[in-house]
Amino acid sequence: MRITDEAKEELRRVLGTYNLEAGKGFRLATPPVWEGEGDFGIVIDVGRNRDHVVEHEGTELLRMDPDTAQGLANAVMDFKESRFTLDVY
Repeated sequence: MRITDEAKEELRRVLGTYNLEAGKGFRLATPPVWEGEGDFGIVIDVGRNRDHVVEHEGTELLRMDPDTAQGLANAVMDFKESRFTLDVY
C-alpha cells in the first residue's frame, strides 16, 4: 500500500494526541474487526508478530495484518478534506 505524505502527517499528528500504552498503536482494520461506517477504519490495537508496519521518520504510524496488507498491496491511502481515503486498485 502506498500512503501519501498528507496521510502520513495526519496519522503522525493524531497519534501524537494519544498517550498509548507500550505495544499499542493504530491498526488499519476491515470488517469484522472494523464495525463502523465504510469498508475500513483505524483502531487502536496491540502489535502482532506478523503485522505489516508502516513507519515514517522513525515513528510507527500504522499496522495491518498480513492478509489486509496483501489485499491492499496496490491501494493508496490519502488524507483529503479532513478524512482518510483508501483507493483500491
